[in-house]
Amino acid sequence: MNRLKGRITSIQSSQHLSLVNVEVCGDSLCLLLLEKPTENVGSEVDLVFKESEVILSKEAIRSTANICKGIINKIEEGKVLTYVTLLYNGIEIAALVPTMTFILMECKTGDGVYWIISPSEISLQRSHHGN
Repeated sequence: MNRLKGRITSIQSSQHLSLVNVEVCGDSLCLLLLEKPTENVGSEVDLVFKESEVILSKEAIRSTANICKGIINKIEEGKVLTYVTLLYNGIEIAALVPTMTFILMECKTGDGVYWIISPSEISLQRSHHGN
C-alpha cells in the first residue's frame, strides 16, 4: 500500500460526495470521496492507494487523474506482473503493472516516468483509537 502525507487545501461537498484537494510535496492531488470528510482545510492527512491502481507513462498525458513525476528506483520483473518502485521527492511509490506493458515502455532504473492515480482510488487513512 502506498502512503503519502499531505495537507488539505480545499473541500467541495455535495450531499454525500466530496472532492478534496491535498498538497503533497508541492503537487496537488485530488480525491473523490463518497462522504463528507470530518477533516477541515489545513488538516494534515495521510493518503493511501494500492500499487495495482498506479499507472505508469513515459509521457505526460492530459487527464483529470492525478499525475506526478518519479524516478524508477527498482524493477522486479515477473512473468505476468512487474513491481516497480519509484522515488517521488524521496518517497517510495510502488506500482504493479502488467509485464508486457512495462516491456513496451522500454524503461530502466533511473528513468523518469509519470505515475498516475485516479481520484477515486485514493483514500484518507484514518486512525481509530476507540474514540
